[in-house]
Amino acid sequence: MNKRSTLFLLLTCLYLTASSQSFIGYGYDNYSGVNGLILNPGTLADGKYKVNVNLFAVSALAGNNAYELERSKLFGFKFSHLSDSNGYYKANNTAVKYFYVNTDILGPSATINLTSRDALGITTRMRVMGNVANLGNSLFHLIGDADANFYNIDILNPSLQTKVHAFAEAGISYGRVLKKTEHSELKVGITGKYIAGLGYGSVFSGPLLINIDPAHQIGKLNADVTAQYSSNLDGLGNGSSVGDYLKHMPGHGIGLDLGLVYETKNAETGETKFRFGFSVTDIGQVKYTNSTNSQQYTITADGRNTAEFQKQDGETYDAYFNRLKTSGLVVAKSTAVTSTVKLPTAVHINGDYQVYKRFYVNGDVLLNMVANSNTTNPNYVTTFTVTPRLEKKWVSVYSPVSYSANGQLNWGAGVRLGPLFVGSGSVLSSLFKQRLQSADAHMGLTIPIFQHNKNKADKKSKADTVYRNKDLTHDRDGDGVVDEKDECPDSAGPIALIGCPDDDGDGVPNKKDKCPGVKGSPNFQGCPAPDSDGDSVNDDEDKCPLVKGVASNFGCPPIRAEYISTVNSAADRVFFVRAKATIEKVSLYELNRVVTILQTDTTLRLRIEGYTDSEGTDERNQKLSDRRARAVFHYLHLQGIDADRMDYIGYGSKRPIASNDTPEGMAQNRRTEMILMNYPKDKRKQ
Repeated sequence: MNKRSTLFLLLTCLYLTASSQSFIGYGYDNYSGVNGLILNPGTLADGKYKVNVNLFAVSALAGNNAYELERSKLFGFKFSHLSDSNGYYKANNTAVKYFYVNTDILGPSATINLTSRDALGITTRMRVMGNVANLGNSLFHLIGDADANFYNIDILNPSLQTKVHAFAEAGISYGRVLKKTEHSELKVGITGKYIAGLGYGSVFSGPLLINIDPAHQIGKLNADVTAQYSSNLDGLGNGSSVGDYLKHMPGHGIGLDLGLVYETKNAETGETKFRFGFSVTDIGQVKYTNSTNSQQYTITADGRNTAEFQKQDGETYDAYFNRLKTSGLVVAKSTAVTSTVKLPTAVHINGDYQVYKRFYVNGDVLLNMVANSNTTNPNYVTTFTVTPRLEKKWVSVYSPVSYSANGQLNWGAGVRLGPLFVGSGSVLSSLFKQRLQSADAHMGLTIPIFQHNKNKADKKSKADTVYRNKDLTHDRDGDGVVDEKDECPDSAGPIALIGCPDDDGDGVPNKKDKCPGVKGSPNFQGCPAPDSDGDSVNDDEDKCPLVKGVASNFGCPPIRAEYISTVNSAADRVFFVRAKATIEKVSLYELNRVVTILQTDTTLRLRIEGYTDSEGTDERNQKLSDRRARAVFHYLHLQGIDADRMDYIGYGSKRPIASNDTPEGMAQNRRTEMILMNYPKDKRKQ
């Protein structure tokens, strides 16, 4: 199928994947200044700079598993005359396709340390983010040079999602050192941001059924599709520039970043030896006024040609949607006057360790906190990064290795030379690949004004203090526990045991171990755990240590097999009203069978677990599974079963037993499980 004749839904998907994301490997440099502030405002106070001014910085990242670009085209900036199978190619995989892009531009910004404990920051920033998800392999192969194997067949694609968001922000930050000693400090920071929404777009569908022949005639096309976008985008497509629509900002909101940093330092040099950081960024949302075309549509285009869905040259989006409606290609069902788009909230967990002098290793985890199933909010991709670096006052060299939740592994390099920094999180790994599926780069220019180094200036006057500190931290057995706190100062032992040796490695120090030559249990003073009831399950693992049982039931007596079979069978026949926690009447007979068992054997307890399929948000599914499990609990309680003999929990869609890609699998995942137990409640297996 010719790309220009692809359905408007697919055209939109590809259109949104044309931009890009964030300073990989550089943001946690001790000299990153403003660039560190946007990742964790806790780094603001007591930094390396008295003043740091960012003149301009940009970071861009894009990735997918659908297309591959020739390395020579990317490195040679040869992007003209590219076409399918000529410069870029469809990837050789059958997985569900995804795209993600992020452009992050940091404008004029600055930090200033007011005192040794207080600092302020001002930032200006613009980002464009986009995600495409759940594009099935079969539907993907109808794009561009279509594979003939996918003509004249029914293709079902569930839950296709495309979302993009462009927004600018102006932020003010405050950082404070909460606690400071000669060897460590605890810092916190907060950033408040005004968000100017520049525009957003979202297209998502329910199950989409399509069948097309080689002449692009549509045999079948049935789908419910929701298209939403901000009102300022209606005029795009008639030759107007991006600047034209940026003049009208249809969205406004507020945002918040929170951060905490703990550092240990060298008392003589003031250099950071270890730093731990935790932050939550982009808490907030933007409320938009929608285009009147932001509606849910039903598409029924059997017998039509895909060319009718083609957006014409010079045709605005407003005119495009109106043509589709008036021609009967789509039927509007409902309208969304406004929409709220959440910011790409993320949790950052970071550790930075000084291995030797100027050599550091940084470990960073970026956790996406926006549900991937959300239909309007673009999000970061969860990523794990390890970055070794050489760092001095005017020069840093770093080489990040990152692995994303999408399964992409990248290796990059970067350098900071005074006010200039430039790098990429993927440039080195790209050298070993002929075709690329992801790429990124970042660069920036700053004005650095360093703090006065009081440690060097006062080195002579502090000599006596340093000497006293050495005495106070003497460790004569060399086990890492100072003598003042070492319970065995003349015998080396692990820090966890306060410096005392543990020859048999059972977690009980020799001086408290009643069986020092035999690995035992901390619960029995270092001796092996006994088996009080003689059932071959030791008391550490036995949930019924004084009653003889079987290993398969954690040392408790076995439960009658017919009871377990009846309860499992009943659980399979518990049904609820769709999207509610109301138990269907047909299920009550099965639940009454469970009541009979619990009344017959009063030693038994019951655990009720609720599950859902993946349809809807994680939050909604979690609440629904909780309510359904609680509904079963309440029914059994009303039939006379003591509440102390039961407990319940909902797991949402977290533990599927079948694929959520098919209606049959989703039906299996919407379930209730009931588990019989006869061991004490406070020791049950979770």
